[in-house]
Amino acid sequence: MNEYAARGVATTAGLNLIGFWYLLGGLMLLGVAILSLVPLPDVGVGDKFSHVVTYLLLAAWFGLLAANRLVLCWTVVGLMAFGILLEILQGMTSYRYAEWADILANGGGILIGIWFYLTPLSRMLRLIDRKLSLILAR
Repeated sequence: MNEYAARGVATTAGLNLIGFWYLLGGLMLLGVAILSLVPLPDVGVGDKFSHVVTYLLLAAWFGLLAANRLVLCWTVVGLMAFGILLEILQGMTSYRYAEWADILANGGGILIGIWFYLTPLSRMLRLIDRKLSLILAR
């Protein structure tokens, strides 16, 4: 039993397939990292808009997996650190550049995305998790 379980702190958000959900989230992070560090053509979508939407989706996903508000706070910190790291790495390339405005756009997306923690969507994820785990148990 780990120290969190000993104190009665939920660490898995009550999900049966928590590893699967985090794996999907990890793949999303990997995709964002790759797309952030390779040269991309201009597709006509505003750069700041894409930052807000990307980090909104990441924060919403990991926010739905948060077992409690402490985990949610660490999710915010982790996603901000991830975004800052990617900006630093972009600045080290010859074809991308780092911008403070991108970090602010990431933060805005994260703040909007964590709101999903407070919505009924978290119950829907638990329902999907229960149904999927029953299907996989057959």
